[in-house]
Amino acid sequence: MAKFCQKCGKKLPLFASGVLCRDCEISYKAELARIEAELAAQLDKAEKEIIATKDVTEQQLELLKKQDKNSLINLYSKIYDQFESDKELEEEEINALQKIQEAFNLTNEDVKFDERVRPYIYVNTIRKEGTLPTVDLQIEGGTPVVLKKGEVVHFADTAVLKELKSVSLGYSGGSNGISFPIAKGIRYRVGAHRGHVVKEDRFVETSQGVLIITNQRLFLHPFAGHKPLSIPLNKILSYQCFNNGIEVYKEGREKGYFLAIDKAGSVELFGLCLGHLLGQ
Repeated sequence: MAKFCQKCGKKLPLFASGVLCRDCEISYKAELARIEAELAAQLDKAEKEIIATKDVTEQQLELLKKQDKNSLINLYSKIYDQFESDKELEEEEINALQKIQEAFNLTNEDVKFDERVRPYIYVNTIRKEGTLPTVDLQIEGGTPVVLKKGEVVHFADTAVLKELKSVSLGYSGGSNGISFPIAKGIRYRVGAHRGHVVKEDRFVETSQGVLIITNQRLFLHPFAGHKPLSIPLNKILSYQCFNNGIEVYKEGREKGYFLAIDKAGSVELFGLCLGHLLGQ
């Protein structure tokens, strides 16, 4: 049975695999390329306008709806990089980024919000209001957090508590001693000992939970079966931030606590909060 071009009606070759003739197919591909180029130009223009105005219009959001999720994440990152090129994020820049994130249901993990944007929210709040943001803490599946009078939460995230403990590594310098016969089949051994015990201080995991910093203290709200930890801010002698956690020294205690934190950006936020609350 003969086949005809769906666009111009021209008869197609006997073994044609498509539904368009060669001329219509060329025309269709050219039109498709033109539309794609036009959309790319519109997106490029929208991106530049958002960066210039530090705002996102409804018209721009409608245009962005035509993009897939990965393209939207890439666009978000490009705009973020431009906003943050001066190592700052102004309030209107943060608002524009959050508008894009919320409009397209991008998760915090999708846009690395906790690592890239949240620290600037804290910095801007300190600069504008002279205080830290407060959060409404809700721990799913855990026991409720009991706050003290006038206590407010500034930040929280999961952490593992590690403490310096003396760990035995075995014995060193042992001796088998010597033995000599005292009767037939009986020998007496003297000088046998296992040497001295070798020990070393190491960080050992002692608890797990949600590390919370408030305007009064730093405390670990424990998971089931683990112990709590509470350090009043006025008892913190010193602290140091590392890539993987925070080391804290408490007044009256020789050895420090190490709170291991895996989530990117959280160590920076805990350090920022501690620095502000301790007046550093």
